[in-house]
Amino acid sequence: MDQVQESYDEFNLNFRIEDTVIVNQTEMEGFNAFFLGNQSTCQQSVVEGVRVLSYKIPATLPLGQFLKKQLYKGEFLSILSNILNQLLYFEDRNMPIKKVLLNTKYMYIELSNLHVQLIYMPIEKEFADCNVCEFVQNFISKIRFADMQCVNCVDQILHYLDSRLMFSLREFYTFIIELQKEDILKDDIDLGEGETTVLQQMSYNNITPYLVRSRTNALIPIEKTEFLVGKSSECDYQIPDNRKVSRKHCSFRISNGECYIRDENSTNHTYVNGKMIQPGFDVMLKNDDYIRMGDEEFKYWVR
Repeated sequence: MDQVQESYDEFNLNFRIEDTVIVNQTEMEGFNAFFLGNQSTCQQSVVEGVRVLSYKIPATLPLGQFLKKQLYKGEFLSILSNILNQLLYFEDRNMPIKKVLLNTKYMYIELSNLHVQLIYMPIEKEFADCNVCEFVQNFISKIRFADMQCVNCVDQILHYLDSRLMFSLREFYTFIIELQKEDILKDDIDLGEGETTVLQQMSYNNITPYLVRSRTNALIPIEKTEFLVGKSSECDYQIPDNRKVSRKHCSFRISNGECYIRDENSTNHTYVNGKMIQPGFDVMLKNDDYIRMGDEEFKYWVR
């Protein structure tokens, strides 16, 4: 089974399958039924004469890209519990978990609700046994912690995994849910004492991102969670004096304290630090990144 196409602009993935491999229609229907935040679909098709499993994945960002940002405890637990809950969905329907691609490279996340999209391979083929406990430990190793609450939470999870002779997916999921409940209860208590939750603190103390236009030195605050740049009068920032800039060239999205840029199928493309980004694919920005829209240059700056 080889991957023959990976197109991040529309999050379409095609995996080559041999002509002799049987597609399990029951498993495919089970995967295509929207469940627990997963709205990806899979179908058997032929691409350039090659038989493939074709996936359409409605998500904002590959999970591996998202994990480059620092996570708070609530974000981390939400993502982990969503993955575990989906694995239980497969297990409860006798869909072998080893057919799930347990690799963050093949997991995708919707930024608006932190729902994770998993890929399941509904084919009759020998798969290597998967180790969910090992996946969780590897997943944790990729986390960048935003605060000590998240560090302490991860320590609890690792201690739980180390103390169990046998790993039970359902028992581990229950443990994670209890950690989420504790987090919610603590937030409720804090609010009762006149304090705010981490998410509220983030919203009150949000830094302001700016674009600095190189040609004019104009300082452009990105003041909306969805900020569109281009020639059109519908844009939040207009560039009417450059023929290389499209009517709706690119957009900026603020989510979970980070800023992402997306090319909106522009004619002359969008570049970050000299590298062209794929249309429709969100790219996380860092302070002092250089952005080029056609030949119009900007610097991304966070105050």
